[in-house]
Amino acid sequence: MKGKTVLMFDDMISTGGTISEAAKLVIEHGATDVIAAATHGVLCGPAVQKIAASPISSLVVTDTIPVDHDRLAPLGEKLRVLSVGGLLGEAIHRIHNNLSLSALFERTAGTKR
Repeated sequence: MKGKTVLMFDDMISTGGTISEAAKLVIEHGATDVIAAATHGVLCGPAVQKIAASPISSLVVTDTIPVDHDRLAPLGEKLRVLSVGGLLGEAIHRIHNNLSLSALFERTAGTKR
C-alpha cells in the first residue's frame, strides 16, 4: 500500500466513523491518497465533519438519498454526487417493455471473468 492510492467502497456511509478511521489507517501505512465511494450517502450526525477532517481526498456518493448541498458544504470539493436517475429510468423502461435487464449492465461492467 506504500505509495499507492487507496479506493474504498461501502454500501453506505452513516456517521462517517469507519471510513474516516480506515482512511487514517491506510495513510499511516504509506498510502498517498484515499478516495471513498458509497452507494448511499446517509451522512448523519457528525459524518460531514469527520469526513471533512479526514485524509479522504474525494468522496463519491449517489443521489439515492436526497443531497442537502448546504449541509454538505463543509465537504467542498471532496464531494461528488452521481445520479442514478438515468439507470433507474432505463431499468424501468426495460422491465416494462420486456427487454433484457442484464444487457443494461454489459455497457459499463465489461466482460465477465
